Amino acid sequence: MFSGEIGSPMNKKLILGLAAAVLILGAAALWLFQSPEPSAAVSPGVEAGEISIRNVTSEAVEYEIREADAQGPAKKMIVKPGGIHRLNAAAPLDVSFERAGRKLEHRLFPGKPYSFRNDHNDLLEIYEGSHGWQEVEDLAPFVPTPMEVVDRMLELAGLEADDVLYDLGCGDGRIVITAARTYGCRGVGIDIDPARIRESKAGARRNGVRGLVEFREADAMKVDISRATVVTLYLLPESNALLRPKFESELEPGTLVISHNYHIPGWEDREVRSEVVKDADGKDHTLFVYRR
Repeated sequence: MFSGEIGSPMNKKLILGLAAAVLILGAAALWLFQSPEPSAAVSPGVEAGEISIRNVTSEAVEYEIREADAQGPAKKMIVKPGGIHRLNAAAPLDVSFERAGRKLEHRLFPGKPYSFRNDHNDLLEIYEGSHGWQEVEDLAPFVPTPMEVVDRMLELAGLEADDVLYDLGCGDGRIVITAARTYGCRGVGIDIDPARIRESKAGARRNGVRGLVEFREADAMKVDISRATVVTLYLLPESNALLRPKFESELEPGTLVISHNYHIPGWEDREVRSEVVKDADGKDHTLFVYRR
C-alpha cells in the first residue's frame, strides 16, 4: 500500500495522520449513535435570568427575599393565592418565611420555578416546581416514586395485557415503563415539563417498550383520559381535588385510580383499599386505591 520504508519519517507521519483521522471519525460515529438527550437550560415558563415563585396554597404567603449571602435588609413580599412573583435574578436569591413559629430559609436559583405549598403535615413549604406558566395548573413538584412503591402500585392495579395505564405527572416515566415491561400493557405518560418527557422517551428506548408506551408533553388537566383503565398519581391533595371532576366525567365506571401518598378529597366513598409500603430506606408511603 505504501511505497518506501515503513519506518521512514514521511510514512510515519502519514500513518499517524491516518490513525488520527480514524479516531476522529470513530468518535464522531460514537457521538452520533450514543448522543444523550438534550437538556433544557431553564425550566419551561421561566426566563434564564428569572426566578418564579407561585402560591399554590389557599392563603396569602408573606416572605422575605435578598441576594444570596447578602448582609443588607431583605425585601418583604406577599404573594396571593394562585399568584406568581417573577424576580429578575442573575445570581441565587435567599427566601425566608414563617412556618409553625419558625423561620425557614431556602436558596433559589435563576431559571427555576418554585412554589409555596402545604406539605403532608399541612405546613407551609417551598418546593422547586415543574413550570412557571400562569395559565397552567402547577399540580406538583417532581419527586420520583421509589421503585418499591412503583411495583406495589402496579400489583394493586392487577394489570393485564389489555389494560391502558395513564400516569398523570409521569416524571421520568418509570411507572408507565415498568407497567409495559412487566405486564405487557399499554401506557401513556403525561407531563408538562419537556425535560421529563425526554427522560421518559429515553427510558422507553432503553427498556425496549417504545411500541407499548406514549409520552406527551401536555397539561394533565386538558388531556383526554377516557381510554384509561388505570390511572396513577403522585400529586398533592389540592391537585387531586382539581382532577376529581375530570375523573368523574371522563373515566368509565370501574376504572382504578391509584394515588401515592395523598388522598382524593371527596372520594372517600370510592376508596376500596389503602396500604403502607416501605421503600429501600425504610420510609413509609401510603397508597390509596379508588374505583370510579
